[in-house]
Amino acid sequence: MADLFDVKIHPMLATLQPEPFDSEDHIFELKWDGTRALAFLSPDGTVKFQNRRLYDITYRYPEIHPDVGGHKAILDGEIVVMREGRPSFMGLADREHASSPFTIRLRSKESPATYVVFDVLYLDGKELVALPLMERKGILRATVQTSERVTLSDYIEREGRAYYEAIVGRGLEGIIVKRKESRYAIGRRNRDWLKVKKRESIDAVVCGLTEGEGVREDTFGSLILGVYDGTAMRYIGRVGTGFSDELRRDLLRRCEALRGERPFANEPDMTEPVKFWMRPGLVVEARYLELTPDGMLRAPSFGRIREDKRAEECVFPRQDDDAEDRSQSS
Repeated sequence: MADLFDVKIHPMLATLQPEPFDSEDHIFELKWDGTRALAFLSPDGTVKFQNRRLYDITYRYPEIHPDVGGHKAILDGEIVVMREGRPSFMGLADREHASSPFTIRLRSKESPATYVVFDVLYLDGKELVALPLMERKGILRATVQTSERVTLSDYIEREGRAYYEAIVGRGLEGIIVKRKESRYAIGRRNRDWLKVKKRESIDAVVCGLTEGEGVREDTFGSLILGVYDGTAMRYIGRVGTGFSDELRRDLLRRCEALRGERPFANEPDMTEPVKFWMRPGLVVEARYLELTPDGMLRAPSFGRIREDKRAEECVFPRQDDDAEDRSQSS
């Protein structure tokens, strides 16, 4: 059997959990808004970072040097870029898009990244994946030497609901819930690890459909969404998750009845081919993590059809609108 250190490893993944909960059998960690990375550390101190897609991303982060005291180890964690004391998705995107050696060196000084470590899979020839989580946590604390660019992920016990409320109250993404006795399931997603994420929602106009592939070939790939920005329709992204087969067929029927011309002045920049455009008439609720600086939905998913809302009521959210909503709900 191959040594774990010499193979590419898919990390263990978490299952979406709709609501937080309290538990004596779980720990609760911050859901870091970063890039998942396994770190392969050799006794001479060299490190190789591997992302979820099994790509070597070491070259992107020359400023990160994990120290495990000369041990041979595999760590699991997230690479994050902190801005104003919190993880920045856009800061990380700047780092990930840098490709030339000069730009990478420049970004590493302007927006240095931090490796947040939360697990250890291997140490000095021994696989640790079968050990309970809390035993692995103990080994991790005894092995990793923290620094300005390397830290350990904190956790709390029992008070999952209060921790979640505190995290989202700070504007952070959510929490990860882990069963204390859980083994590390390489490449698998199960309910030993759960993620509870904050989601925003927006009511948007369905402006068209993209072509479906595979099992979706006879329906559609995603809904093309827009909202009114003044009198013009503004493209805010596509949503392709959150549908049952029955709902997907129902949406296709509704959309077929609204076939029309493209409602946007310019062709949106999309990677999927358009199946057809629609005239405004069908409104849906989309859930998302945040709006990007250019006004696009980040990580959207389908919520529901809004039978009670007219297309004209779907408008682009402004900061003043958000402040008014908060004042009305307080």
